[in-house]
Amino acid sequence: MNQPIISRTNTVFRRTAKGQAAAMPSIAPPMDQDHRRLLLLVNGFTSLDTLSEICPFSQGPEHVALALQASGLIEEAEAAHQIVSMHSPWRLPSQ
Repeated sequence: MNQPIISRTNTVFRRTAKGQAAAMPSIAPPMDQDHRRLLLLVNGFTSLDTLSEICPFSQGPEHVALALQASGLIEEAEAAHQIVSMHSPWRLPSQ
């Protein structure tokens, strides 16, 4: 049987210490625009779905997030941070 594909775009990510350092302009490693944009937007409270509504990604947010996660720059936020009722600076007025 085929397993259903589970989208990770509702996942919330946060920057690791390595990612926080990479977000600093003076230390910023070379990376493409989509990767840099997502690294700067990740805040530990906002899902990839919401981030992609705010700022579209040419490669898709899931692809970019997985690449950043593989590089050790971001990680999944703890479940306590993913509470829907929490407000983040990136929440759209309709949410």
